[in-house]
Order: sequence, then C-alpha cells, then structure tokens
Amino acid sequence: MGSVALHGVSSIQENTPVRYLSDTGIPQGRRAWNGQVAMDGGDSFRILFVTPEIADFVKVGGLGDVSSALPRALASRHDVRILIPAYREMIASDHEIEILGKLPGHADIPPCELGKTVCSDGLTVYLLVCPELFEREGSPYCDETGVGWEDNDIRFARLSLAAAQIASGQAGLDWQPDLLHLNDWTCGLTAGYLHWWGHDVPSVFTIHNLAYQGLYDVSRCQALGIPADAFNMHEVEYFGQLSLMKAGLVYASHITTVSATYAREITTPQFGCGLNGLLTQRAEKGQLSGIPNGIDDSWDPRTDTHLAQAFAMNDWRGKRANAEHVRRMFGLGVSNGPLFAVVSRLVHQKGLDLTIGAAESIVRAGGQIVFIGRGEMPVEKALCNLAARFPGSIGVNIGFDEGEARCMYAGSDFLLMPSR
Repeated sequence: MGSVALHGVSSIQENTPVRYLSDTGIPQGRRAWNGQVAMDGGDSFRILFVTPEIADFVKVGGLGDVSSALPRALASRHDVRILIPAYREMIASDHEIEILGKLPGHADIPPCELGKTVCSDGLTVYLLVCPELFEREGSPYCDETGVGWEDNDIRFARLSLAAAQIASGQAGLDWQPDLLHLNDWTCGLTAGYLHWWGHDVPSVFTIHNLAYQGLYDVSRCQALGIPADAFNMHEVEYFGQLSLMKAGLVYASHITTVSATYAREITTPQFGCGLNGLLTQRAEKGQLSGIPNGIDDSWDPRTDTHLAQAFAMNDWRGKRANAEHVRRMFGLGVSNGPLFAVVSRLVHQKGLDLTIGAAESIVRAGGQIVFIGRGEMPVEKALCNLAARFPGSIGVNIGFDEGEARCMYAGSDFLLMPSR
C-alpha cells in the first residue's frame, strides 16, 4: 500500500451520430432546481464535488485542474469536499488516509471502503478505496498502452454509486451534501441512482467534453443496477446503446459547460454529438449554462514555484529563462525562433493530427515544438516519429509532469490546441 497510513476500519469511446431527433423528453417527477438550496446558514452550502481526476494527485487533462481549483475557490463561502477514486498514485503518496467505513455494492458493482484525507490547505478529499478497480498502472481511464479499461463502466459506476450513497445518507458519515457537482460521463449515473431511489438531491452536471459519452451495450444495464424501464429514448438510451453521459444530462437538476460559446454549440447538430435535441430542451428551460473555465492564483508567474525563474509582465529575461529551461528539458537546440507548446491528452479528438500536419511548416520557418501528455497509442507513436524526424526542433514527453507543463506554458510563445 506504499507509504500511506490507513486508520479506522480494516482495510475509448466510439464515434457518435450527428443527430438524435428522439431526444425530446425529461423523465417526469424529477424536480427542477432553481439554483437555491435551503439550509441553515443562509447561502452557505455543503457541496460534494465528484470527479475522476484532480491535479493534486492524478491529472489527465483540464478537468484535473478544474477539480483542484474550483472547490478551493468556493471554499471561502461553502463547505466543499471532493470524492474521487483512490488510484495507485494516491495510495503511494505521503497523504495519510483515514478509513471511515464501507460502502455496499449494488448489482455487479463491488463494495468498497471510503477513506478521507485532508490537503495541507484544509481541503477534504473522500477516497474510494477499491484496489481491484483503481490501483492499476496507467491513467484513470486507460492502461499503459492507451487502451480504455474494459471495466470502465463498473469502475465509474462505483464512483457514481458512492456519490449517490453519500448524498442519500447511506454512507454512515456525519456530513451530507446539499448539492452535488458532477463532472462528465464518469459521474453521470450519480443523478440517475438518486432519481431511481427516489432521493431528491439537487445536482449540477458539468460537460467538459461531450464527445466522450461512456457508451456501452444495453446488456450492461443490469450489471450497473439501471432499471430496465429507464432504457428508453427519454432517459439513458442512445441509438440502441447505454449512455452514461446522457444519464447525467437527463437527471441532473442543472447542466453547465466550459464556456457560453460551447453551451450554444452543443445545442446544434454539428457539435451536439447526437444529444443536441435533449440539450436544446434543457436550454429552453433555463437549465443549461456556460461558465468559463478559469485558473487560480497559483498560475501567477511572479509566484509560481514550478517555474525555472519567476517573472512579471514585460520581464522578457525571466520568460526567456523558462523557454531555455524547456529547450533543455526536451533536448532542443538553442534558438531565437518561436517556441510552440502542446499540453494535451494525446487523442484524435484534441486535433493532434492537425498539429502534426503543421509541424514541418513550423520547423522550416524556424520554430520549435514541445509536446507533453499521454493518450491513444497511435497518436503517441505519431508524435514520437515526428520528434525523430526533427531532432533538436521537436520534443515529446509521453506522460505528464505538472512542473514541466507549467514551465511550457510560461516559456512558450504559442500554445497549440486545435481541439475538434
């Protein structure tokens, strides 16, 4: 179990169609939420933020940054706590984990232990301790080759189930949320379980990337404890498949996404990934909002401890020091040309093929490019081949290191992110 101390109780999505005209209903009986939660203390809420990743421990993409920054930004007014699986990185970390008790299983979802750790700034993180599901080599979503885990439906149903158990008072905690904040398809079943159990707990569901929907064969409904009558066009059915994303979109009290522009785009056939009918309906009821993602003060280059050298606005010497540090990290040559940076999940949906296609032109014009991330093996291989073609001009790090990524942001002249 690594160096962590345990106390208390013993211890790839398929391409989606472009239209879904049958997405026209929201199940009757689900209470609309008007943005207010009644509780003692006025406008201070108890919020459970449910996420598959957080930059403090394990980060794959932007969701990890949001999961770390947003709860802290809300903490001045609200009691915000995180719920996340206990991946191997967390178990092996120096954070002390207190085991609070056990959560029962449901259908084919196994039981697990619920742990708690407290970050240095006081942020409380609840951990799902289930070694057979979460303590694996690779990322939260994929094995070391970039292939999605075959049991991801069970793994993230376990996360959703735990959130629903905590919210409905079944976890044996002395704390119960007034509001759930759910993120992407990995948390989508939470609102569904609460609806099917008859628990009226308000929830906000945030779409970070609509293209990843958590699609599975209809036969998995029974294994995940989804009622048979919920598999219909108005609830969790998506062109004959089960959609865990759609569960969140249907049953959550309110939907948000990462910008006002994206909120409009996903109501169109072009960008709605087949869910535009449902999203249009939620938008017309005032239940879809775009809230821009942001960054916190830890990214201020004057104080960011990750950087090779701190710098302020117009301090080009300090910025140049970070650029030179990045060039050394990636084995690039000395250059006065522009430095381009790509910090991304290395998947087709992020438009890496477009970046690869432009790379030769950038290099021929005197530029250099550095990539960091991990994802699909064909994309990773293509980037490694690109670096081999242009040694000294293109550098690739398959993996992720927060300090390297921060230096890349600070030192580069351009950020490339041609997401599809």
